[in-house]
Amino acid sequence: MIHNIVTAISSRVNLYVKNRLLIDDDVVVVRNLVDLKGSISEGVQNKISVFLLSVEEDKTSKTKSLTRVVNNPVIILNVNIMFAAYFTNNSYVESLRYISLVIEFFQKNPNFYLSDTPGLPLSNPKVHVEIYNLNMPDTMRLWGAIGTKYLPSCAYRIKQIKFDSEQMNIDIPPIMGG
Repeated sequence: MIHNIVTAISSRVNLYVKNRLLIDDDVVVVRNLVDLKGSISEGVQNKISVFLLSVEEDKTSKTKSLTRVVNNPVIILNVNIMFAAYFTNNSYVESLRYISLVIEFFQKNPNFYLSDTPGLPLSNPKVHVEIYNLNMPDTMRLWGAIGTKYLPSCAYRIKQIKFDSEQMNIDIPPIMGG
């Protein structure tokens, strides 16, 4: 389900950036920035790479959502994702431009619905996205863990994704990022 939500939102961001820049090529890809060997992943150069930062339980929603008694209670998660612009040294300003467009997109579109975001799972017909703030020490540790130097980037939290085994459907994700 996380894959559906991340790819659906990333597809919307991709369409927005392409329209704003009047380009045809996809520029937002759901893909690790760095492969397991520590090299830059194939297909992310001159693009915005979207990848998972973390998944955490939303404990504030727990008491609100548990109105029924079941063996497997509903789990509400927040999913944190990163948008990182990987452009060559000669295109650093371009990476800042692309990240600015991502920020602009989410400022205009913090909510996503089944009706305007193809690929969202039926079990989560609405999701809300907000900026995810990282302080400087956490940012530096994160980029060290990723295995590369800092790149222009912004992190977002996708809030209150509901996992309910009684309502799980087979979701076919949109093809994006390879």
